[in-house]
Amino acid sequence: MGKILLKYYQYIIVEKGSEGKTELAKLTKISSIIAPLHPDSPENIELFKDAVKKITGKMPPDFSETTL
Repeated sequence: MGKILLKYYQYIIVEKGSEGKTELAKLTKISSIIAPLHPDSPENIELFKDAVKKITGKMPPDFSETTL
């Protein structure tokens, strides 16, 4: 649970630092603390991808199960 969601947090920290991390939490309503408790459902992954795209202005990486 939440492994892919955490990958998006790691990615956004590298791209935008702590401000990006805070913005990701605001947009998804899922903090980095509770992300591991949330399922890596298609809906959650899409939510995170959309938020990352909004924050960075570019297409987010695809962290599929094969990249874990």
